[in-house]
Amino acid sequence: MSEPVVDTKVRTGGCLCGKIRFTVSGEPDYPHVCSCPHCQKRAGGPIQSWVSFPLEGLNWTGEAGEPTWFDTFPGETTRGFCAACGSSVAAFDYGDTLIGINLTALDDRDDPCLVPVNQSFRDDAVTWLPQVPDTQHSIIG
Repeated sequence: MSEPVVDTKVRTGGCLCGKIRFTVSGEPDYPHVCSCPHCQKRAGGPIQSWVSFPLEGLNWTGEAGEPTWFDTFPGETTRGFCAACGSSVAAFDYGDTLIGINLTALDDRDDPCLVPVNQSFRDDAVTWLPQVPDTQHSIIG
C-alpha cells in the first residue's frame, strides 16, 4: 500500500499594495467559492473564493505584519484585510486549526488542487452567474 502524498509546497501571497505578505504550507483544504452576504459585501462582487491551509503553516512576512481583523460573526469568525489597500486576504474560525486564504490573494493560483470544488450559500447567489458545480466528491486525476 502506498503512502498518501502530502503537499509540502510553500505558497506565497499578499494584498494589492504588498504591505501584507504571507507564506502558507501544508495540504490545501476545500477550495470553494462563497456566496454568503458577508463575502459578497466584503468582496464587492457576487462571490469570494477560499482555500484553507493548516494554521501552523502560515507566516505573515510583509512589512505590515498581520492583517487587520474584523469579526463578521462575533466570537465565531474573523476576516483579515489590509488596512492600507483594503484587500481581503484571510478568514479564521475561532478554535480552528485551519486558516482560510482568499484564493486571489495567492501569487500562483494555477495549481489544479486550488480549483474550487463547491459553492457555499447557493441560496444567496446571484441568479445571473452560473454556480460552481459540487465536484468535491470526485477524484481529480
